[in-house]
Amino acid sequence: MHGLNFTAIDFETANSKRGSVCAVGLAKVSDGVVVESASWLIKPPRAVSEFSPINMSVHGIRPADVRMAPGWTESLGRIMEFAGDDRFVAHNAPFDRSVLRGACAESGLAAPENPFHCSVVLARRLLGLEVNKLPHIAKALGLGTFRHHDAGSDAEICAAAVVAIARKHALHSLDVLWPAAGPTSSGARRA
Repeated sequence: MHGLNFTAIDFETANSKRGSVCAVGLAKVSDGVVVESASWLIKPPRAVSEFSPINMSVHGIRPADVRMAPGWTESLGRIMEFAGDDRFVAHNAPFDRSVLRGACAESGLAAPENPFHCSVVLARRLLGLEVNKLPHIAKALGLGTFRHHDAGSDAEICAAAVVAIARKHALHSLDVLWPAAGPTSSGARRA
C-alpha cells in the first residue's frame, strides 16, 4: 500500500480536563505497514494532575504509576520525534486532538500543527457497523483482541484498522480515505 503513511495516536487522561494527559500510545504506518510503536505513561501538568475515580476505572492508571514518568514537555518532544510531519489518525480524533492541545496549553507550549483524521468517521462511512467503538471495529475486521484503553494497544489497533479498511476498499492514501474536505470529526465523546 505505497503511500499510506501516518501515525496513529491515543491518549488517556487523569480526569475530565483535556490537558490532564497521563499516557500516550503511538503506531507509525509506512506504506500500509505498522513499522514502529511506542507508549509510555506521562505525569500530567500540575494544574490538572488530580486523578478521578472514573478515569482510573477506565484505564487503570493511578497517581503512583506516573510519579516518576516524564512530564508533558519531554513527552511532546518524544511524540514529535516519533511522528515527524506525519498526519495523526485517532479513534475519535476530536478527543485526542483536544488532549494534545490541552496539555500544550497547560504547559505553555505551542501545539503541533499535524492534521488529525478520525477512524470513527472512516469506519462509519466504509464499514456500516451499528456500533463504531474500537473493539467492535477490531472484531468486524478480524483483528483479534487487544487491551482497550491501554494507549499503546489502542494506537496499534487503530492503525491496523485503518490499514485493513484501506485494503478492503483498495484505497491507498489518506487523501482518498478522507476526501479533500480535510480532517473530519466525530463529535466530542470518547469512543
